[in-house]
Amino acid sequence: MASIESLFKPIKVGSITVPNRIFMAPLTRDRAIGTVPTDLMQEYYRQRAAGGTGLIVSEGILVSRQG
Repeated sequence: MASIESLFKPIKVGSITVPNRIFMAPLTRDRAIGTVPTDLMQEYYRQRAAGGTGLIVSEGILVSRQG
């Protein structure tokens, strides 16, 4: 059984070395306006990164068939 310390060791994911093994899965926060990310969305991810998350998979945004 792995110890809690292993969460804080770097791991290689493809060609990227992630500083720790704390990952944030993609969540639909719906903070974009149409297909344009907002300042609120930027702040949300900035806060998560500052909290020490090693890898953040950002959310999808709504896609419109209209232009």
